[in-house]
Amino acid sequence: MMMYRFLLAATVARLEDLRSAAGRRREHGGSTVEWVVIAAVVFLLAIAVGAKLTSVVNEHLAKIK
Repeated sequence: MMMYRFLLAATVARLEDLRSAAGRRREHGGSTVEWVVIAAVVFLLAIAVGAKLTSVVNEHLAKIK
């Protein structure tokens, strides 16, 4: 769980860096890079949750047999 918190904190820090660097442009809305980072984080979290669910199901299946 700590890894996910670290990943989220690192992502937020990176997004803040990107926003401050792009502060000169003052665009409204998110940039493409921000959306790619957000999509990557969501994808990785979905993979992690899927792996954990698979692990739990396999453990319970082994107990039943």
